[in-house]
Amino acid sequence: MKAPAARQFQEVNWLGVWTLFRRELHRGLKMWTVSLAAPALRAAMMAGIFALVVASTLDVPLGIDFVAFLLPGLVAAAILERTFETTAFWLVYDKLEGVIGDIVRAPVTAGEIVVAYALSAAASGLLSGAAVYIALIPFGLGVPDSPLLALFFAFSGSLMIGAFSQIAGLWAKKWDHVSAAQTFVFVPFVFLSGVFFPLDRLPPAGQLLIQANPIFYVVDGLRLAVTGSGDADPVIGATVILTLGTVLYAVAYRLFAMGYRIKD
Repeated sequence: MKAPAARQFQEVNWLGVWTLFRRELHRGLKMWTVSLAAPALRAAMMAGIFALVVASTLDVPLGIDFVAFLLPGLVAAAILERTFETTAFWLVYDKLEGVIGDIVRAPVTAGEIVVAYALSAAASGLLSGAAVYIALIPFGLGVPDSPLLALFFAFSGSLMIGAFSQIAGLWAKKWDHVSAAQTFVFVPFVFLSGVFFPLDRLPPAGQLLIQANPIFYVVDGLRLAVTGSGDADPVIGATVILTLGTVLYAVAYRLFAMGYRIKD
């Protein structure tokens, strides 16, 4: 019997990237009640509460009513939240269970690992966003004014957070650490990104603070794509997202390449 021949890979191990991507995405979809149903139900409840209690008392300077302003923000928040949770929490789980060694010893490079994790997190986030979008249709959320622009901001924003979530997952040594990163870093950035309020409602100093938040450009870009109205220039928003995403990808790559806290 012939000895098995070594498998040859090209410059990029596409099979390895696809396998890791499919593994991570499947893990999230198995818990569909958490990854799809729960965000959709929560967004629908929030939209209903705001529509009944707040909408009639607020005017939005962008020329749309408050509910129309709010709904794209809820979709963006759901996408980004699920993207962060997908990789950060599973990375901590794999480290605690000793599974991460099987991944880093596989014939895939650090760059391929980062790409696979980021793509799986983005896919999970987009699926969660799609579920939320469907749940918000009864509240008036219709076909986006610019579907391609909506897809761009949703996908690029989720890739940016997908890289950040890997950094958080590698940094965290236990569940308390990743929960702290989510509670004290990620969630405040989401809530202070203009999901629930227009930029013009803030004083000049507050506007500068919000504009320094990269998640603001994801939320505002998606809102512009859906409603046709936004606070920021989409070109500036796209530049901020892509630039920061590149930086975060480089950091995540470096951490995986040096084995940062892989064995902790």
